[in-house]
Amino acid sequence: MIAWLAFARKGGFNYWPATGRLSKEQVLAISALSEYEDSLVLDWLRDGRSKAQSDGLPSQENSAAFPSNETQADQFDNPQTRNKPHSNDGRVYWCTACGMEKGRSYKNCDDWKREEKQHEATYICMLKGVREGSAESSTCVFCGATNPQESHFGIHNVQMCASSNAKQFSCKRRRDMVRHLSKYHYVHGVSHCEAIATNWKKTLSKKAWSCGFCVKTFTAFHERLKHVQVHFEQGKTLADWDATTVVQGLLQQPRLDEAWKAKMLSMPSFELSYLTWTDTALKDLQPRLEEGPSDDISARALADTAYEACEVKWWFGSD
Repeated sequence: MIAWLAFARKGGFNYWPATGRLSKEQVLAISALSEYEDSLVLDWLRDGRSKAQSDGLPSQENSAAFPSNETQADQFDNPQTRNKPHSNDGRVYWCTACGMEKGRSYKNCDDWKREEKQHEATYICMLKGVREGSAESSTCVFCGATNPQESHFGIHNVQMCASSNAKQFSCKRRRDMVRHLSKYHYVHGVSHCEAIATNWKKTLSKKAWSCGFCVKTFTAFHERLKHVQVHFEQGKTLADWDATTVVQGLLQQPRLDEAWKAKMLSMPSFELSYLTWTDTALKDLQPRLEEGPSDDISARALADTAYEACEVKWWFGSD
């Protein structure tokens, strides 16, 4: 603790997660405590430790709440340690939405573009309910039965996706929804399933897109595709795709750019040297950033959300 306080008072100390990591709360505490004498801080620590032991709380030595430096360093995504996918069959285009886990790659650029475009929409089971038509005259969305009783929908196992405890099925590919309809809702006929799935397609509302190879923002999806295509053809692979770069690009869109800069200027006296975002954080954060802000208030809320989702590499600076 005394060493951290000395670093904080000295200024200019660069702290990198490769040698350990402090939480945001710990950094805030050190920043505040650096204004006091070491002897006073030590007295507070002794009092706090004594109280913790009397309350039966775990100590730092035996608590899993204090991970080792090696464990902490592993929490950060290091591109140099990732397995870079190799392609010996000319598959140079990778689906940026599927990620490394699925690793979908393509030889043909048009096939890759179709794959990427599929992720601009989603298919949601029973998006518009289980009935079509009016209250006076309706049909079953699955089989077309006229004015069906509620008991009829048990035949189609609707409770799987419609009950209060169920998770509504959704997917990015129409063929996956067709398979779902056939297997779980007992809908017959591929063409019929395709028609239902098409009616359940929801196009995502987006204002901005970004690149994971370089910090760049796009207001049109086709522009983003052309840009990423060039990266792939220059030798980039999905192993080079970086979640932090994706977020940095999206933070540059209008309104959000100003809100993010204001957020950074509002930070405490210590300075942020670098912010990172993990692939896990990106799953929830990216769609919200792509949807973009509607006004200044929502821009500030998005900036707060982006900051809360980040990992912070801290620099205690005096300048």
